[in-house]
Amino acid sequence: MLKSKTGLFTFHLFDESNKTKNQRPGEVKLAETINFGAKTKESEFVILGISEDIGPQMNDGFSGAKKGFGVFLQAFQTVQSNKFCSGENVGVLGEITQNIKFESIDKNKGAVEELDDFVLHILSENLENEQKLIVIGGGHNNAFPLLKNLSFRDDRRIHAINIDPHADCRSIEYRHSGNPFSCSINENIIHSYSIFGLHESYNNSYILDYLNKNSCYYNTFESWLDNPILWWSEFENFRNTASNDKSYSLDIDLDAISFHPTSALTPSGFSVEEIRKMIRSLSSKIDFSILHLPEGAPETEKELRLYGKMISYFVLDFIKCQSKK
Repeated sequence: MLKSKTGLFTFHLFDESNKTKNQRPGEVKLAETINFGAKTKESEFVILGISEDIGPQMNDGFSGAKKGFGVFLQAFQTVQSNKFCSGENVGVLGEITQNIKFESIDKNKGAVEELDDFVLHILSENLENEQKLIVIGGGHNNAFPLLKNLSFRDDRRIHAINIDPHADCRSIEYRHSGNPFSCSINENIIHSYSIFGLHESYNNSYILDYLNKNSCYYNTFESWLDNPILWWSEFENFRNTASNDKSYSLDIDLDAISFHPTSALTPSGFSVEEIRKMIRSLSSKIDFSILHLPEGAPETEKELRLYGKMISYFVLDFIKCQSKK
C-alpha cells in the first residue's frame, strides 16, 4: 500500500488474493489466466483502477465515479478464457482509491493536482514503455496524467481521441474533470486532439473557440442524428488516416452513452452497441497506447451489475482488436 503526498489517495498493488474463486468445473475463466500486481510486467495489456470522484465534483458534477471498478473486475474475471481472448497477455496492476470526502470547490482545491502527481508516480514505477494501459473508473481529469506519462514513455507525437459529449477543454485556473485536454494541449503534451459525438449545446463558446484556435478536430452528435451514414463514413475516413509515427490514446467518456449513470447523465446519446462498434473500428486500425474509460457512476445493484458487464465488453473489444497487431 502506497499513499499520495498528503494521504488523500492510496494505491493498492494487487496480488493473487484479488482473483475471484467462483470457477465452474470444466471451464477456464480469465481469473485463472490473467496476471496480477507485480506480474503485470509480463503483460501486453495493463489494467489500472482509479476509484475517485473528487475530479468530477470539482467540476460541479455528481459523485459516484469512485464506484464500479471492483464490480468490473469481478465481471471481467468470470469471462471465458477461449480462442477469442485467452487472457495470458492481460494484467491487473491495482487500484488507486480516494481517502477524502468532497466538501466544496474552495476547500478541496489542490486535491486533483495531488492525484495527478500520484497517478504519474504509480505509472512511472510500474508500467513498461511498450505496454498498453487500460484505465477504468474515476473522473475524466485522469486523462491528463495518463497522457503526461505517455509523453515520458514515447517520444512520438501524441494524438488524443475522445468520444464524449464534452470537449473537456475548460479554463485551467485549477484542475478538475473538465480541463484534462486543455491542460495537455497547453503543456504541449498532446499535439492533436479529436472529439467524436460532441453535443452542440453543452459546450460553451470559450471551449468551441479554444478548439478552433488549437486546430482540434470534432464532429457533433447532432450531425450523427442528421446523417448517420455520412457520420460513419467520416469516422472511417478518420480511422484510415492514422499514422504510424504518432502515439494514440482513446478515451470513452461514459457520458456519451444514453441513460447510463455517470457524472453528467444524458437521455440522448450513443448506445452501448454503437460505442462497441467505434472501439472495434478504431482499434482494428490504430495502434493505441491507452484506453481510458472514466465517469461511470453506478449506484443501484442493477446499475453496478450492468456497468461491470458493459465495461468488460469494452475492454474485451479493445484487447481482441489490438492483440491482432
